[in-house]
Amino acid sequence: MTELEYIIKHGGLEPKRLLKKITRRGFGASVFGGLTGAAASRLINTSSVAAADTGADFTIAIIPDPQYLADACPNDRGVYYAAMMQWIVDHKNIVFTSSKPSFNANIKAVVGVGDCVNNPTDGEYSNAESAWTILDTNGVAFTTPPGNHDYARDPSSRNHLAAQFATGYFSASNRSSVYGSGISLGDGDMAYWVGSYDRTGANTAVKFEISGIKLLILAMDFFAGNAAWSWAYDIMLANSDCECNITTHAWLTANGTQYQRGDVFGPKDYKMADPPYSNSAEEAWSDRGVNVWPSLCGIFGGHDVFGYRGSRRGVEMTTPLGATRALWLDQPGTWSPAWYWQQVPIKSDSARGQMVQQLFTNTQELDDGCDLALSKADGAGQIASVFLLSRRPALGLLEGRMISTQSGDWLKSRSPAYPGGTSWSASETLLFSIPFTGLQAHVLS
Repeated sequence: MTELEYIIKHGGLEPKRLLKKITRRGFGASVFGGLTGAAASRLINTSSVAAADTGADFTIAIIPDPQYLADACPNDRGVYYAAMMQWIVDHKNIVFTSSKPSFNANIKAVVGVGDCVNNPTDGEYSNAESAWTILDTNGVAFTTPPGNHDYARDPSSRNHLAAQFATGYFSASNRSSVYGSGISLGDGDMAYWVGSYDRTGANTAVKFEISGIKLLILAMDFFAGNAAWSWAYDIMLANSDCECNITTHAWLTANGTQYQRGDVFGPKDYKMADPPYSNSAEEAWSDRGVNVWPSLCGIFGGHDVFGYRGSRRGVEMTTPLGATRALWLDQPGTWSPAWYWQQVPIKSDSARGQMVQQLFTNTQELDDGCDLALSKADGAGQIASVFLLSRRPALGLLEGRMISTQSGDWLKSRSPAYPGGTSWSASETLLFSIPFTGLQAHVLS
């Protein structure tokens, strides 16, 4: 009996109940439409999850909202954007010493959280494409969803998706051609293209086999609609031998809570219609049934900035880095408590009851202020940051670090005094180290 059959038999999964609010597309049309040959045969493998052989430590590099790197940091040529990607290539085996025993990062994949550009112009998309192509050229597999800034107009219509995601570099047709029959990641590790919801790059799926662990990564559209979540659910079930991770532009706010429809920068702010057109993170989790996905292990996002909150909209204020912009404030002249990252575990309601690691990371405000001559300790000069999420299978740990690829400084653990306090260090800093065994501890006999 497979793990999936076991769950259904024992009442842990009821597909009709989970998806009753979703307008489902035909499984064959939505899943196999973009697949042929070997890719299709990989997708339909629904063997039970087996405990992976304990393999080498490895790292996934997460790119936090690089929009200002494409726009004007340090200029309109995307110099820092390209340098950030080159840093990943050049430092794939950087040695981490802030936890014991020390280990090589062994960067195997790059995952974006959207907003590849600030404005969907030819120049910015050229900068973005040039930067991400550095990964392609060097055999570093990546996936990224679109953010709201990757729409040519407001995301109130999916037809407004900008050309680079609709038909260009980030489209499904182009990305699937790059993956081909698979990308060798070295040491016997591989990356494969699985499929896409439609011909765009708004909702796509890729699969990694790293250190004996199979990972499915679903890149989901900005506040994706019911049909896209239904497609993703089918992909997850069809790849039940994989640990499933979701990357989407907006999931946690900077305060560590799941986005709700009426939140600042939530679906309502962008005039996005209610389900089935769009879902906030809270709606996707609770109403679309993501909370009971049996193999879900992690969800990554960005989008939110500095935790601006409250009803006072359009107040002009100088940010901690010196930029003047309209803010959402709790009280005049104050900032809501927030940070450049949040790591918030949440317990799945699946039969497994696994912990799902939710991660928010976004440093766009630092990139926006990249030319300001302020103290580096307060963030100025800490440009083009990358969040490094490391898996340590032998130790059963998941660890997080963040580095500015321009300054070489490391983000320190959060301080209640931030942004007034020192927050960066020349010494490598471990942000968190938590017990994590993926699905291995939840294998059903």
